[in-house]
Amino acid sequence: MSRKLDVILHFIVTCGYIGRLPFAPGTYASMLGCILIYLFPLPFSNLLFAVVLAAFSVLCINLLRFEEKDPGYIVIDELAGMCVAVAGHSTTLVNIAIGFVFFRCFDILKPFPIRHAEKLRKGYGIVADDVIAGIFSNAVLMIWERMKWY
Repeated sequence: MSRKLDVILHFIVTCGYIGRLPFAPGTYASMLGCILIYLFPLPFSNLLFAVVLAAFSVLCINLLRFEEKDPGYIVIDELAGMCVAVAGHSTTLVNIAIGFVFFRCFDILKPFPIRHAEKLRKGYGIVADDVIAGIFSNAVLMIWERMKWY
């Protein structure tokens, strides 16, 4: 693979080098997702977009060469997971904030089956755990909206 393609892929999977921040790069990438969802709600809160972004993430990660099982600098999966978390919901600040909090909790704590999904090979496991955390968060957000707690 060419050096140019490596640089482009690295830029993509680090979400513009956010993944190279020294502390909690996944949280920063999720925050980027919140900003994009709020500023551009039509594509970023759309389920089809979230699925395409997740598939694109797997493709980019699988093309990239890396040694670690799930390198911390790869954060495009957090962006995809955040999009899944709010897909289909109204993009109010409250919904985005609730989606963010639950997404980060599920992503960090990794209850079953999220931890199990990490065991998939290559980019599939890197992205699958965040997509499932996003699905769990989306379900919680759906319940939250139905209960009208805010």
